[in-house]
Amino acid sequence: MSGFQRWALGNLTGNLNRGLFAEWLVGTALGVIKDGDARAEWGAFDLRYGNVTIEVKASGRSQDWNRASRSTPRFDIAPRKWTWDAAADTWKPLNPPRRLADVYVFCLHNAEPATNENVQDPDCWTFWVIPTRKLNEELGEQKSLGLSTLDSLTNKTRVDRSEIRSVLDTL
Repeated sequence: MSGFQRWALGNLTGNLNRGLFAEWLVGTALGVIKDGDARAEWGAFDLRYGNVTIEVKASGRSQDWNRASRSTPRFDIAPRKWTWDAAADTWKPLNPPRRLADVYVFCLHNAEPATNENVQDPDCWTFWVIPTRKLNEELGEQKSLGLSTLDSLTNKTRVDRSEIRSVLDTL
């Protein structure tokens, strides 16, 4: 199994694996991921903290496919048209499309160039916590956002990983 894990997840600088790692960073900061837990794919949201559902979005200043140039970080916030109902083992349409989580946690990997070592360093990440209702009110059906929009939505309130729990508790 460890050979498979190294093969499948060994490169944390790619968008997919960096996103999974960001999800793990947030989940462990909140204490909702325990040793032995396995990630469930295709859920309506990424994490549950008490009664709060959370969507985790990740981006980086350095991309695996072009480490020599700085990228412009973007985050997908498109309202969903479908959701997976695991209990019924079916996809269900959402009409109208909507964002399903209560809160979004945006995670930016800041290090350039991205390496496995600095992706694993929580100090190389910045986080924003935004209630979904604020995204809906301010951005409507907008499909993505960048750093300036995140800063305007949060009055430039960026948080460290250790602060995510207290920000969620305040919301």
